[in-house]
Amino acid sequence: MKRYILIVAALAFVGAAFAQKPVNRTGDVFTKGVAASNVTLAPEGSNMNVSMDIDYSAATVAKNESLDIVPVITDGTNVVELPALGLYGSQRYYKYVRENGTPRDDGSLRGRQGGKIYKLLNAKKANPTEHYSASVPYQKWMDKSQLLLRQTCKGCCNNVLGQGVEILAAYAKNDFKFSPDFQYVQPVAEAVKNRAEQGEAYLSYAVGRSTVVKSYKDNAAEIQKIVDLVNTLKDNSSEYSVKGISLTGYASPDGSYAVNERLAKARTESLKAVVAKALADKQIPVATQYVAEDWDGVCKWIEASSVENKDEILEIARGELKPDAKDRKIASAYPVQYRQIKNECYPALRRAAYVVDYEVVPYVDINQIKSKIESNPKDLSLNEFFMAANTCKAGSAEFNYIMEKALAQYPASEVALVNAANSAMSVGNLTRAGELLSKVSDNGTSAQAPYFTYAKAVYAALTKDYKKAVQLFGSVKEEIPAAADALTQLADAE
Repeated sequence: MKRYILIVAALAFVGAAFAQKPVNRTGDVFTKGVAASNVTLAPEGSNMNVSMDIDYSAATVAKNESLDIVPVITDGTNVVELPALGLYGSQRYYKYVRENGTPRDDGSLRGRQGGKIYKLLNAKKANPTEHYSASVPYQKWMDKSQLLLRQTCKGCCNNVLGQGVEILAAYAKNDFKFSPDFQYVQPVAEAVKNRAEQGEAYLSYAVGRSTVVKSYKDNAAEIQKIVDLVNTLKDNSSEYSVKGISLTGYASPDGSYAVNERLAKARTESLKAVVAKALADKQIPVATQYVAEDWDGVCKWIEASSVENKDEILEIARGELKPDAKDRKIASAYPVQYRQIKNECYPALRRAAYVVDYEVVPYVDINQIKSKIESNPKDLSLNEFFMAANTCKAGSAEFNYIMEKALAQYPASEVALVNAANSAMSVGNLTRAGELLSKVSDNGTSAQAPYFTYAKAVYAALTKDYKKAVQLFGSVKEEIPAAADALTQLADAE
């Protein structure tokens, strides 16, 4: 009785300990002399295969006893029983023959017991050893599982005389881990680095005047903004070459369109004269244009405001009416709101926008480029960012920082997007990489397009979309040798 209690305790322990390293438990479980060797538990294709050599030579089964031998695959929660074996004492064996039919040539009987396929042997006449094999459909939980051998001895009336479980083998799937070779894209160098600085000058005019008077209100300070920008660039002529200034004068819709058109034009030309005089020694061309009534500015102000009936007013402002008619309709339909717009919006529309076009020299000194990344990244081409990054270890914090700074400066560049996505993937930030790659086209035609596809293939593999990864790598393996290496890796993926 004590031995039986120990056996039951061992059975309970197996459920909790199955995931540990297999141990030989033959010494402390019930075996009745049956032993297994050359045991394998391994998947093949869509099946889990089991094989072993079973030794009955030391088995002791009385003539009125039976010994059920059942291989079991389990992960501690899920259980699959494999086809069972039965080792029967002679008296019990022949009783079974009388009731169930003639044995086969090897002396065994085959049938079903409890819905399971069952092979029954005469313990007295059974061969001392036999090879056992079985196969069952592979299930995900079998990634970490064990093969157990359960033995149950029964006497008269099928009373259980003893039972034991032995751990024969364990299987732990090697989790596939894709190790990508990130392919960063070399940007095309800019032949000429054209840049532009822009701003707005808010000028005041005496009543009924269109002439810009520097000494009037804040005009001197507003004009000085343009002059200072040009001087800053000109004073650094070793890096910058100023090409010209563009001035655009704006008038508000207040008053008739014809008057506003004349005002906008006259005020712009007057500003040009003042700027040209201030920069006379620089010999910089100044171009002008004007906008008689800035309805785009009106719409932007209304959109951002909390003015009542803004949707209805916007519909009028964006409509097909002529400018004077728009102004009159808003004033008549929404007089309260029109006064607010006239007082708060219209004054800010009377301004001059300026653009200073200049050219930046190419940089080759890496220290100078890295300094520019912090001080004035706009001066750098995407290729210069790349040059600086290449002096750092790929995937390092500094490397990834430069790639992000490049993207911040060139947010619409697919090359910058792909390189930043690669750097994100290199540190395991797949969410960031996915967001960036979603902005990259699928059907690029440039020489760089295969590298865009390659990056998307790496992302697919890292997110375990192996089918898509194989398709994408396969499409660029001729252009990018690393794609062929990736395909070799993916051959081991599920």
